[in-house]
Amino acid sequence: MRITGASVQQRKKCLANLVVEHLLSLGKDAEILENVTNSAGHKDQVLVKSCIGLIHVTATESIDPNGSLPVADYKDGNQSFLADKKFVTFGWNTKDKRTFLIFVEPKNLTNQDSLSKSQLVKLKNKEYSVAIAT
Repeated sequence: MRITGASVQQRKKCLANLVVEHLLSLGKDAEILENVTNSAGHKDQVLVKSCIGLIHVTATESIDPNGSLPVADYKDGNQSFLADKKFVTFGWNTKDKRTFLIFVEPKNLTNQDSLSKSQLVKLKNKEYSVAIAT
């Protein structure tokens, strides 16, 4: 399975589906929720609710192995999307036909604007993160 979609929202929804499928394969309950406002007032258009907690999803279309992903609003550094989340799952496809699902705890993202893919891999939760051959 690959992350697909022409828009950010389509890619996020695709990633959320991959996260649900992955967690179900691990024997964990998981489902997609849409349009949920968290305790900090941030509205998530799509997120994953699971037995391991709420999971924010961030997908990128970049296959650049040195690329970075935002972990805060570029305008003001706001990270209100982290409230109430147990994990943020970053997803991307690679040039060698794999899809990475990297689960990171929010505490590892605070006070950061963006992180490289290699930095995210170093911060990953090893129990849930996975590289899927596509």
